[in-house]
Amino acid sequence: MKIILDTNFLIYCAKEKLDYLENLQNLLNEDFELVVPLQVIKELKMLRDDKLKKVKGKDKEACSLALKLLDANNVKSVKVKGDTVDEGIINLANEGKGNIVCTLDRGMRKILPRVILLNKNRQLIVAR
Repeated sequence: MKIILDTNFLIYCAKEKLDYLENLQNLLNEDFELVVPLQVIKELKMLRDDKLKKVKGKDKEACSLALKLLDANNVKSVKVKGDTVDEGIINLANEGKGNIVCTLDRGMRKILPRVILLNKNRQLIVAR
């Protein structure tokens, strides 16, 4: 089973200092492979290096920390097919049975068969 990480999930976890790897291990109690689409990495770098000054300090720091954590946790980067990042994530999620996406995106949560999200207590939960 692949656990696919989305940009907004990674940024939120970095901002809130949440250890998503440990939380996923506790939640799932089974083997899984953490993957991040190359487009998500590109998006994080673009936000971190924002030249237009649209992204503020804490968000830039969160993007930088998210990238460091991906490296530290040896998260596998994968190329996905799709015109947008979200489309690529949806395609990857549908490739294998049991794949789950970690996202805070409401639109994606409605489309995907299984997602991991955060509840009000900042705990990870599996929806569907």
